[in-house]
Amino acid sequence: MCRNPRVLKEALTLSAAGYTVIILTAVYSDNLLQQDLELIRNTTIQYRFYSDLRHINLKSITDRFTKKFASLLERTFHINNKSALGYGANRLRNTSAGLHADLYIMHQELATYMGTRLIKKGFRVAFDLEDWYSEDLLPEAQRKRPINLLRESESIALKKGVFCTTTSEALAKKLAEFYSATPPWVIYNVFNSYNFPAEKKFASPLKLFWFSQTIGPGRGLEEFISMLHSIDTCLELHLLGNIENEYKTRLQLSMPGQHKLYLHPMVSADELLHKIAGFDIGLALELSSPPSRNYTITNKFFQYLQAGLPVIASETEGQNEGFEQFKPGFKLSQQPNLNQVTALKNWLNDTAALKLAREKAIATAGVYNWENESNKLLGILEQAF
Repeated sequence: MCRNPRVLKEALTLSAAGYTVIILTAVYSDNLLQQDLELIRNTTIQYRFYSDLRHINLKSITDRFTKKFASLLERTFHINNKSALGYGANRLRNTSAGLHADLYIMHQELATYMGTRLIKKGFRVAFDLEDWYSEDLLPEAQRKRPINLLRESESIALKKGVFCTTTSEALAKKLAEFYSATPPWVIYNVFNSYNFPAEKKFASPLKLFWFSQTIGPGRGLEEFISMLHSIDTCLELHLLGNIENEYKTRLQLSMPGQHKLYLHPMVSADELLHKIAGFDIGLALELSSPPSRNYTITNKFFQYLQAGLPVIASETEGQNEGFEQFKPGFKLSQQPNLNQVTALKNWLNDTAALKLAREKAIATAGVYNWENESNKLLGILEQAF
C-alpha cells in the first residue's frame, strides 16, 4: 500500500466517510509492512494479509514456487494460470470470500482476476483498472504473463462489475472501445492540495527530477539523456528509485559530460511530496509503447504539479489530456526534432517562462487534486449502494 498511493487514498476516503474498510494484501518485508501500518495509524481501517513472504516457512515457499512454476508454464508452453499473476492466489480467493463483504473493490492484476471469480459466486465486486494490465510492460516481461486470462478479466470487470474506474479519459475510452463495454469512471491519480511557498527561486544549474519504484529501461530515460547531448547549458538530472548496478552504469556512461547525474534511494510515501518540492522541474517521461503507458496518466505527472513543479512531459494520449488545459511546462514529442530540442533549450534558459510554467502548474493542481476526485469516488459509491 505504501507503494500504491491510489489504494491508500481510496481506503482513507472511504473510512473517513464511515465505511468499514478492510485492506487485504500480500506482504514482502517488515519495512514495507511497518510503513503501511503507519500510514493507516489512527484510522479505523483494518489491515490483513493472505500471503506473508517475510519469513521462510511452508506457506511462503509454496507461494514462491507456485508463482515461479506458473510463470515458467506461461513462458514455455503458453499455459495461462492465475498463479502467474501473484503470490497466494487460492488463499486470496478463499480469504476474500470468507469476508462476506458488502462490496469488494479489486486493485491490481491478481485481485482483478479473483474479483471475476467472486462475481460468479454471487458477490458484489467493483474494479479499479489503474493500468491496462493486458497491454502493459515490455515484450520480454509479457512472455511470462497470462495475457488471455487478463483480457478475460478486464472484459468481465467492465461488463459485470458493480462499477469500474480507471486513470484517464483516454484509457476509459480505449478500454470501452476494445471490449465493447460502457466506459469506466475516471478517478485521476492525484493527491491532496499542497501549501505552496509564495515564491520559489530556480536553482542554477536547474535540478530535473524523475522517480519510480524501479529505475529501468522502457521509461524514456535513455531517450531523454540522449537528447541532453544537444543541450549545452549545464543541468542536473536527479533519479529516485531502486536501480540495478548494470543499468546504473549504463546511464552514467551515456550521460553527456556537461550535465550531472544523481541517484537517490527510495523514500517513504509521506516524505515523497516534500522531496519532490526540493527540485525545479519534474520529468514526466513516458513512451507511447506499450499501450498502457500511452493511455494512462501516471501518478508522478500529478505529484510534480501537486509539489508546484512545472513538468517536461512526453507526448502520450494520457498526458495530452492532463497537459492541454493549463500547459504547465513543456511537452516533448516521442521523437523530438532539432527545432523542438532548441525550443526546450531556450525554455530552460528563460527564467520568466519557468516562473509562468510554475504558476500554471499550481493552477493545474487546483483542479487536479484529491479533494475533487474523492468527492467523485464517494458519489460512485453512493450509487453502488
